[in-house]
Amino acid sequence: MPLETISINSFNDNPKLKQRVEQLYDHTHEFSSGAEAIAFFEQSFQQNTKLYLGIFNDKPICAVGCFDDGQANSRRLQYIILHPANRGRGIAQKFIKQVTEIEQSHDIQQFIGGCGAIRRILAMYELSPID
Repeated sequence: MPLETISINSFNDNPKLKQRVEQLYDHTHEFSSGAEAIAFFEQSFQQNTKLYLGIFNDKPICAVGCFDDGQANSRRLQYIILHPANRGRGIAQKFIKQVTEIEQSHDIQQFIGGCGAIRRILAMYELSPID
């Protein structure tokens, strides 16, 4: 089964997904807990933020925030997380590529990497990241 990438802008209609994303973000150093990450994204959803999820076997295995900072045709990708069991398999690169392809279909042409890992992936795909 291939990696499926979806975007959400609310957890309201799916508490099980919310719980799984919270568990996923328990494995990051950017938030003190998965609950803090969920609270952050719920607040960010009010400012046109999307949370992209990489789904495999009906479970989220990776996620990244896609933020509208008010720059035309540009989005900032930040807070990437990949489930520890899936690291080292090239999934993060494939996932970011899928996210940017979806955003490009909505006329977004420039991407800002919110961390070094995302900036490296954007550069790898020659997606003209801006800093």
